[in-house]
Amino acid sequence: MTQLTIRRVEEAWVTKAKADAVKRGVSMNQVLVDALARGLGMDGTAKTNGLEQFSGDSKDLFGPEWDAYMEELKVVNLEDWK
Repeated sequence: MTQLTIRRVEEAWVTKAKADAVKRGVSMNQVLVDALARGLGMDGTAKTNGLEQFSGDSKDLFGPEWDAYMEELKVVNLEDWK
């Protein structure tokens, strides 16, 4: 393990870390170590951008209107390219 110093930390972050430490019953150091692990993607949980809700088959998500619209997009109007 390595010990380090982080400078220029927002006061609001310190206040939040202290409150979380009290709420969880752990040290502020533990709260910050956990936050760093999460932020660096090293806590064993997968990062997500929230777009996974849109993955899968479009008919399950958007319905037949969406599929019809997507088919319209495949049509090339040659008049638009003159």
